[in-house]
Amino acid sequence: MSIMHYPSMQELADTGTMNASWWASVARSLDEFDEQLQRDRVADFGPRGTFVDAISRQPSLANDASRLQDDHDRLVERARRLRQLVATVAGDDRMAAPVAAQLATLVGAHERYRRRVRSLLWDSFVRDLGGE
Repeated sequence: MSIMHYPSMQELADTGTMNASWWASVARSLDEFDEQLQRDRVADFGPRGTFVDAISRQPSLANDASRLQDDHDRLVERARRLRQLVATVAGDDRMAAPVAAQLATLVGAHERYRRRVRSLLWDSFVRDLGGE
């Protein structure tokens, strides 16, 4: 059996080869994604986190940061549900396409979240500098 390497979750979602290696790669990617989200949570929302700093510079962004925290929690939940599904259906050819579709949706949601995070951080710096 050859082992394929998928460098990103998007590539996993887009590939047409959904064999045992693919299922293992999806599970591993989701586990790594969950770990990264947990590290991001601490870095962004922890006591000395990025968002805490942004809000201290610009308190008017507190509601936006709170919404991002909720979105982050939803991303974690969505990733964990998909990981549980993968653990349950791994190897089932009928479930490969639905899992790939959910993986693509998760990737899209994460990209939108990241854009909103960058926007909030940009706003905090611009406003702090007197841009608005």
